[in-house]
Amino acid sequence: MDRLLLIFKKDEVRLLHCETDAIEFEVMCINLLRRPDKKRFMEKQFDGTGLKVHIFPAVDGLAIDVPKLINDGVLAEDNFCPATGMALIPAQIGAYLSHYELWKTALSLPNEISLILEDDALLVCDIPQLEVYARHIPADTDIFFLNRRKNKTRPVSLYASTFTSRFWGLTAYFITRKGAEKLVRLMLPIHKSADEAINELNKLGMITCYCARKELVVECSNSRDERNFRFESDIITRTKE
Repeated sequence: MDRLLLIFKKDEVRLLHCETDAIEFEVMCINLLRRPDKKRFMEKQFDGTGLKVHIFPAVDGLAIDVPKLINDGVLAEDNFCPATGMALIPAQIGAYLSHYELWKTALSLPNEISLILEDDALLVCDIPQLEVYARHIPADTDIFFLNRRKNKTRPVSLYASTFTSRFWGLTAYFITRKGAEKLVRLMLPIHKSADEAINELNKLGMITCYCARKELVVECSNSRDERNFRFESDIITRTKE
């Protein structure tokens, strides 16, 4: 019944791309230079697919000068992590700035959407299926997440859902050009982790986030996921230290 209702509602969801549009996008992956193992892992997933993954050096938390970032107005002095109640650790700040740099890069590209991945993203779909979901991104989208995790969602079409409560994680997502423009304008200075800040903007209606109804990507640095676990997280492990 749910599927039938969504089929009847499909014309109510205006899409970013027309049916005749070619779906083209850059694939950009954030990778720490000291993690060549993850770089090889990401490149191997795209071998022979026709899509090239562009590896971008992550902002390394080990090299961050926190006082300078505060003095420069990049990092808020009262920054904190809601999960710990403490100030953001350098690894979280580095991750935030890495995504921020790719949002700026997305603005310089010719395509309407860009695919941003962290280097622990494991595709659990094939490329044709990924392209089908890219074709069905709603027109008002700023960010379209490819993994739902256990976040609570509500379907709006056969391919897209909205979040109905707090969500987290930036493992894999399409960002639209207007979404990149908004995030570059709204996401500095840094007050919280990147996903917390995006969640808050979505909740306030300042950006519009959707996610794929089907899990297209999983995070392979979750040790509780025995089937997909590949790497220790470069952020979570340090948060616990």
